[in-house]
Amino acid sequence: MLRTTALTRRRLAGVLNYEDARRAAKRALPKSIYQYIDAGSEDELTLGWNRQAFTDLSFAPRGAVWVPDPKLATTVFGIPISMPIMTAPCGGMRLIHPDGDLGIAQAAHEAETIHVSTSASGFSLEEIAQVPGPKFFQAYRFSNQEAMKSLVRRADAAGYAGLVATIDTSVGGNRERDFRNGFSYNMRINLQNVVRMTPRVIGHPGWVYRFTRDGMPFKLPNTADITPDGKPMELSALTRTGAESHSPDWDDIAWMRANWAGPLIIKGVLTVADAQRARSLGADGIIVSNHGGRQLDGAPATLRALPRIVDAVGNDLEIILDSGIRRGADVVKALSLGARAVLVGRYPAFGLAAGGTAGVSHVLERMRIELIRTLQLLGCHDIHDLDASWVTDRSTRPLSETEPELVQR
Repeated sequence: MLRTTALTRRRLAGVLNYEDARRAAKRALPKSIYQYIDAGSEDELTLGWNRQAFTDLSFAPRGAVWVPDPKLATTVFGIPISMPIMTAPCGGMRLIHPDGDLGIAQAAHEAETIHVSTSASGFSLEEIAQVPGPKFFQAYRFSNQEAMKSLVRRADAAGYAGLVATIDTSVGGNRERDFRNGFSYNMRINLQNVVRMTPRVIGHPGWVYRFTRDGMPFKLPNTADITPDGKPMELSALTRTGAESHSPDWDDIAWMRANWAGPLIIKGVLTVADAQRARSLGADGIIVSNHGGRQLDGAPATLRALPRIVDAVGNDLEIILDSGIRRGADVVKALSLGARAVLVGRYPAFGLAAGGTAGVSHVLERMRIELIRTLQLLGCHDIHDLDASWVTDRSTRPLSETEPELVQR
């Protein structure tokens, strides 16, 4: 991982929130790479709804309460973490910065939380496993079940603490901003496309230098032993419409449960029916997620799907939420509606673009500071005290069938 320079430290000093990190990433990255992180699918309805759901929820603070030291620590599947924020699986991070997945995992370790490593990482799962701290592995199916089984066995041998099965990617989402920018087909590393991409990247010499120095990686190392020719897949294979299925089905999940001794978590759950199916197959938890608005456009905002799912399976499964989280206040809202913890993906990716590993550590600490301040202003001593009485819906759309009455404590 690259050394943090004085310039990087000065740049990060100006990153106070998500939008600052987003602007820093936009300055640092070629347009096609930046929009690969930032974009949603099709009309980006779900992308917007994710944020609107948090905006529609207001707090019910308890006044005249001094909270000098709010308690943030919790456990996820029995693993202690210092705050209820984990780093999400995101493909293509090595394109953003050479630290890539290793940097995000290292920053998560330094923050004393869990990183969820993706099958579509720029480093092998074994390399990422060498970073200290507990990690979960997100297993895609790729082209067939044998490919998935190979990944799961390797993750087990490498010592991953949990297995995450993502069920919302039977095909890649229609991410039209990617297609317009040539991300899905022009990014293959060959002479023709290097020439074609030059006008798009010439304004970002820092990125060009780092990308070239890193060997211009655009492959998925985890796929080398599961393709017919023994060559790693290109990241673009995961974003092309019509690519073969790379999302586990329920039969795959049943196999995972029978062959994985640790926690099994199902990611991409948006309905009570899927949550109950996950429970019936012996899953330990679920992640209420719409892939950050990058898959099915028109899928509901995760915060609006959460209460009904918590009511149905919350006594049996640990529930994590992702999609749309930008501030510590958003984390508090998710926990108030029943999430055990949250995953953040875009924010660490923007931090990575702005400053490598140090940038990811910076944005995680910004979220920690915001989380502490929000709890202090709410008058809440411990995240485990949060429930639906701390929030109320500002919109006319119900968050659940029966909105809890606000009771002053």
